[in-house]
Amino acid sequence: MEEIIKSPAKVNLGLWVLEKRADNYHNIYTVIHTVALYDVITIKPSYKLKIEFTNPNIPEENTVSKAVRIFEETTGIAQNYHIIVQKVIPTGSGLGGGSSNAAAILKKLNQLSGNPLSEEELNKLAVYIGADVPFFLKEGMAIAEGIGDKITKLPVKLEKEIFIIYPDLEVKTSEIYSRITTDMLTTKEQINIIDNLLKENRLEEFLQRTENILGNISKEMFPVINEVLNTLEFLGFKGYITGSGSAVFAFGRPDKRLEDICRGRNWKLFKTRLT
Repeated sequence: MEEIIKSPAKVNLGLWVLEKRADNYHNIYTVIHTVALYDVITIKPSYKLKIEFTNPNIPEENTVSKAVRIFEETTGIAQNYHIIVQKVIPTGSGLGGGSSNAAAILKKLNQLSGNPLSEEELNKLAVYIGADVPFFLKEGMAIAEGIGDKITKLPVKLEKEIFIIYPDLEVKTSEIYSRITTDMLTTKEQINIIDNLLKENRLEEFLQRTENILGNISKEMFPVINEVLNTLEFLGFKGYITGSGSAVFAFGRPDKRLEDICRGRNWKLFKTRLT
């Protein structure tokens, strides 16, 4: 029987980088929210495993293949399915498409296999696949800490319309992390202020104080990201970079002037909402 699942995007409402760890990764503190922008994944029974993407640039070794492999290795249950991923979420955009795909596959394979793995066991597999994957097991609005593996789901959501601009640029997160310097790091005292705003449900004040350390690096490296931000500011919107870029989002609805600009500059414009 054919199964069809929707795999949502995310935006980072804020992202701070803390100290460097012994394993050379950085600890982070980020606030993430799912978005009503979806890849669509079709799963059909097959005589052997086959994974296809509508985007031909996805490498053979990818988050979906990793998710299937680690699920098989952990459970000992062969996953003979034809998996087709219809890509809508741009790659290298900071919208988390690959991580979302992996989480969606993990949850669905577990369900189809009779739920052999607990939520905690699934989370361990998610951490192994990638930093944002644990968040997508929960969705909604959450705080992610550590390397993105420690998830605290918040009891509220921001019920807001947003739009996202993707300036046709793939950004490699590892490259952005490699450019972090000690003066960019956030102190735990600063994080405590942000954390208290969230716990006290002072979300509008949080949005006024928010920043994205990785995004700050990206906009200096890639002029087109700054161009998007400046365009939004000129038209009266406040732009926010998600993840390490290159996508930028803003609250509200785009006007015709912005739609025309995006069309003229070959920027993809997605009208959506936080979900």
